[in-house]
Amino acid sequence: MRYDRGMAANETRTRSLNWFVRGGVLHLPDGARVPIDVESLVVGRDPGAAVPLADAEVSALHCELRAVTEGIVLRDLGSTNGTFIGKVRVREVVLGERTEIDVGQTRLVVEPSGKRRVDLGFSASFGELVGSSPRMRRLYGVLEKVAPTPLSLLILGETGTGKELVARAVHDASPRKGGPFVVVDCGSIPATLAESLLFGHEKGAFTGATERRKGALAEASGGTLFLDELGELPVELQPKLLRALAERQVKRVGATTFEPIDVRLLAATRRDLGAEMNAGRFRSDLFFRIAQIRVETPALRERLVDIPDIVAAICARQGLADKADVVNGWIEKNRAQYDWPGNVRELVNVASVAATLAHAPEALDDVLTLAHAPEPTRGGASGGAAGGAAEASFADAKRAAVAQFERSYFLELSASTGGNVSEMARRSGMERHHVRAYLRKHGVR
Repeated sequence: MRYDRGMAANETRTRSLNWFVRGGVLHLPDGARVPIDVESLVVGRDPGAAVPLADAEVSALHCELRAVTEGIVLRDLGSTNGTFIGKVRVREVVLGERTEIDVGQTRLVVEPSGKRRVDLGFSASFGELVGSSPRMRRLYGVLEKVAPTPLSLLILGETGTGKELVARAVHDASPRKGGPFVVVDCGSIPATLAESLLFGHEKGAFTGATERRKGALAEASGGTLFLDELGELPVELQPKLLRALAERQVKRVGATTFEPIDVRLLAATRRDLGAEMNAGRFRSDLFFRIAQIRVETPALRERLVDIPDIVAAICARQGLADKADVVNGWIEKNRAQYDWPGNVRELVNVASVAATLAHAPEALDDVLTLAHAPEPTRGGASGGAAGGAAEASFADAKRAAVAQFERSYFLELSASTGGNVSEMARRSGMERHHVRAYLRKHGVR
């Protein structure tokens, strides 16, 4: 993981790098040829798909293809009838040679071509996003082009990969940066209040509506609305949101007239919206309205080379820039083979604690090894609940170590967030009711 950070950063800011991918061609039954590039090419029955097929057995969004270094990635999008190569139903596969694919009653042919260069651009950061790995350089290049436009953007990626940072960076790099940036977490709003929170309400519109209030769409007028966890948006609200975006006006709950809005919409989700659409839980017309541009934030395990730069940025924000080398040294020693399931959010938590305790290396090692270990590993090496492991059964020793880890983790998490359960849930990548359950279990206020 170690490398010369100063030299790498200088190189990535002074010259454009190239990324080699194997493009290809998709042959359709009517003889048409569609190029396959690094951007996803969606095949489906929906008219909004890049390759629409008039086949009743093909799902609205059936599968997608994109070029990578190794060949062409074919991924099924949760289709009802499946994507087949011969008699084998595939979920995701990399194609390195000419391949026949069956979707519904339609046969497609994918023909990979030779490697070609994709310009990754000059940037090694974008807003608060840092890291010069090829995946991130490619992301910055897309965001730099999209940010100045009015296009809607859908940000995909696992929990903790920085989707909200992407949205904030796009807003700050857009002509709307002087306007409001309004965030709505669709996963945390009660279904009964979702319409009011998005569109606003009139006084007396329902029980508890004691005053007239704007909704998020009106509050974001002149700026940007970011819908986090878009896949959780109640299905009955989706056509109303689509209409508001298309007509650029909203009607508050209980109102009889519309008011104009001027909003750019950004959204993020960790759900597979292709599968959600095929299951009837998400509208395809809303998807294509919001997903005019799609980007994906890579998992941290896919860009471990970026960790030193991310740690340096975290330490600098805390006013502890001089501690970055200590923190990176600890991570390199203790997390060399770790895949960071909590992604950048988990790294921020670890690095923040490490930077604060960097003046006391022995405390740093003890606290972080216990509170952030991928598996409870201290066993009989320490006292307390994990002590005496040699005398206990494996199950009892493991149970005690897990309990000690859980209590330490949630004590620290509660302290660092001021007891804010929503923020604790966000940082830990857990649902709020699960966080509350752990707090109650270990008596953490």
